[in-house]
Amino acid sequence: MDYEKKYVRHTPMCLECGSRIRYGRTDKKFCCDECKTSYHNNQARAGRTFRNKVIAIINRNYEILNELIRSGVTSADLMDLTAAGFTPGIVTSYRRYGKHMPDISMIVPLAQTLSVSTDTLFGLVETDLDESVYINITKDLEKIVADSSSPAEAALAKCQYLLEQVQQNPAHFIYECCYTEQAADLSRYADFDKFCPDKWPEFRDMAIKYGTHVIRFCTKSEWTERTHYALAWIYIHEKNYTGARDHISTLPSISSNRLQESILAQLATFESGFEGMKEVLRNNLQNFTRALNKEILYAAEDYAWYDDPQNCVEFASWGLDVIHTLSKNKDLIAYTRGFTRDIYKYLLHADLRMDAYDAAAQHWEDLAGEMQSHYDFYRTVLSNPAEAAKYSDRQIRYIEAYTLDFIEQKKESILDALRSWHGEDKVNRFLSLVK
Repeated sequence: MDYEKKYVRHTPMCLECGSRIRYGRTDKKFCCDECKTSYHNNQARAGRTFRNKVIAIINRNYEILNELIRSGVTSADLMDLTAAGFTPGIVTSYRRYGKHMPDISMIVPLAQTLSVSTDTLFGLVETDLDESVYINITKDLEKIVADSSSPAEAALAKCQYLLEQVQQNPAHFIYECCYTEQAADLSRYADFDKFCPDKWPEFRDMAIKYGTHVIRFCTKSEWTERTHYALAWIYIHEKNYTGARDHISTLPSISSNRLQESILAQLATFESGFEGMKEVLRNNLQNFTRALNKEILYAAEDYAWYDDPQNCVEFASWGLDVIHTLSKNKDLIAYTRGFTRDIYKYLLHADLRMDAYDAAAQHWEDLAGEMQSHYDFYRTVLSNPAEAAKYSDRQIRYIEAYTLDFIEQKKESILDALRSWHGEDKVNRFLSLVK
């Protein structure tokens, strides 16, 4: 008899280790007793950390108020208090009356139930500040890269920094996601170069823990998808290919002809008219451009390392031609810059593998020219309010950060990577040929 599969089992992930729970009830939260105990211990620790954080803020508030009283001030504007370091929105009656403070053990579970950070729950941050949080993280990471002696050391330093931020901001999804992403970056060095073997297991385990928390409780698809993507890379470098596929399977796929983008532009035509359709179409093409560019970049990297270097040169050159064609549409230029830069990096890697110094010098000149072209374009965007309005606040911050100093930093980071792969002599040899 031909049996059809009528039921697909839902396999939740363990809250602690992130592995799939393949046996038992479908509502199980832990794969074993050890994970259950560890999870609850960590939750209790997070509660204590947050309690200490809140008490420190309350104490600071009282110090400010007491100082004003001692100075004879009987009233003050809230804006002035905030400027002095006072944090509004915190329950301060607890010290005097011994009440009105919720059970501290319920803070973390309540935040998880509401899908917000504990800071947001207590009014310490607002949801609309998330963009600023991410932008500030990006700036801090760029500084770490600039101050690091090698890409591997930069990856380690970024992980250390973000782990501290996660611990200082319990249950904050953006910090947790960014930490997981940086742990994924570190995983390549731990795998290929056997870098920091004593430290990597802790970074890995914490990334799985915090990443699982984001996936389970965050309601914003951007952060859950980024987290799934990062955890997939961690599992790949850990040789846990089943775990990697579990996370990959949750991500959107272009294999379907029924993507959102396939119909959103048509919906806009009916709903908002032709002008509405053009805006949606622009957004769709920007997303498609990023996806295509990323695929070309990753393939160029693999060609550069594992295939005949001439094949890498041919593929990367073709990929750059595709990007240049897309960039003829000015609305797509901002979505090609980083990919273009890194494709050139692997193109240079292939050149040096073949000792093709003249070709490397030419490709370096081409890269410098393209980065200058990007810079010039971004200046025109910033000087034209109508053009600037096409970009989000986050994108505008990136465009503003694309300065001449930024260009030099990125060029130097490429040279540092090439030096680590080929040695100082080869790099200096092709640089001497640059006009």
